[in-house]
Formats: sequence, structure tokens, C-alpha cells
Amino acid sequence: MARVKNGVNGTVSGKVGPSVFCKWKDIYYVRSLPRIKKKRKPTSGQQKNQSKFAFMQESLSSIVRFVRLGFMEYAPNRTGHNSAMSYNLRESVIVEDGRCRLDYEKFAISRGLPSPVCSAEIHQENEHVIIRWKVDDIFRQKYGGRMFRCIALLYPDSGVDPTTIAGVLQDSYLKDQEQIISIEHAPQDTVYHVYLAFLASDGSNISTDSIYLGKITKESTRV
Repeated sequence: MARVKNGVNGTVSGKVGPSVFCKWKDIYYVRSLPRIKKKRKPTSGQQKNQSKFAFMQESLSSIVRFVRLGFMEYAPNRTGHNSAMSYNLRESVIVEDGRCRLDYEKFAISRGLPSPVCSAEIHQENEHVIIRWKVDDIFRQKYGGRMFRCIALLYPDSGVDPTTIAGVLQDSYLKDQEQIISIEHAPQDTVYHVYLAFLASDGSNISTDSIYLGKITKESTRV
């Protein structure tokens, strides 16, 4: 619907039928609406992009609370979830024979400062996954006065079943060099991809790049 500005003798702004009244640098002009073929089929490239987008939406659907924090400050005027979508669509989707899959080593739950971890290891103990790390000396010297807390995610290899997702948000401090995550409710032999990142707890919302620590399989509990 078009609107008349400054009375009946004023300028028109908006759409009237097939015409659109516009303004550019104090110049008023009229253009026609673009012709859209409603039954037009998407190109193969468009279909591929649509398929990747839907795949990534599903991949992130159960870990939104992780990427909202991890990507919170990644890009201005974007939500953390949108930034995570954009980054992982570009970096971590592999398309083979028309099907999409994640490149788990390139998949990210957080982007920001370089990772403060110079080495890390994972192992299991009594239905818990234990992550231990060593802090990079350069990071410690540069950001030692800023408190960072752990974001860790165990992402199931089988997909996005929310019942098997495990992890912590802003739990152990970087200086603790250890994070324990329970997997007692996960089915036996569940395979997890493990990610580790940190978020500043001083209100700045600065996060670090997440790192991929490899895979771990839930083992039977020893009695």
C-alpha cells in the first residue's frame, strides 16, 4: 500500500498495483515489481544450498544453548545461533553423493580468541568423561586477569538426539585444568565427539575458539 506524504500534493511512497514509488538521494522515481514465476523450480545450486541449510539447522537444533554463548560476540548485528549457522555452513559441511555430513574436526561450537589450551586429554571413569588440559603460557600472560569458564560439549556421532547430548556451560574455570561431564544416562556404546571452549565470566561475553578433542565411546560400567 502506498502512502501520500505532506498532504494530497505531496510525494507518494510505497506500492500501487504493479508499480513501486521509491526515493534515492532526494530523487523520487517509480519502478515496476519484479516478475516472479511462482512455479519456477530451484536450480541445482539452489537445491544444494537449501539442503545444506536444512542439514545445519538440524545439526544445531539440540545445541543452540551452546552456540548462542560460543558465538555471541563473533559477528556484529547477528545472534550467536545465526553466526554458528553461517560459520559451520561455510567450514564444516561435506556434501557427498547429494547427502550432507559434518566434518567433525572443523565443526565449531565457539569462535573468538585463540584457544587458551596448549594440550588436552579425555578419558572415562565411572560413567563420567573427564577432560584435562594445560593452559598456554602466552594466553595466561595476556589474559591472566580475566576469568574464563569452561564450555564443553559431547556431541553424539549418531546425530542430534537431544537425549544423548551431554556437556556443561560456564562450569570449571580455565585455571582448574579439569572438567567432569556425566554420561550416565547415555545408551551403552554411544560415540561422542568432544569439544572444548571457554567464555569470559567478567560480563564481556568474550569466547575462545573451540577445539576438537576427538572421539570417545561410552564403556560398560565396571563392578
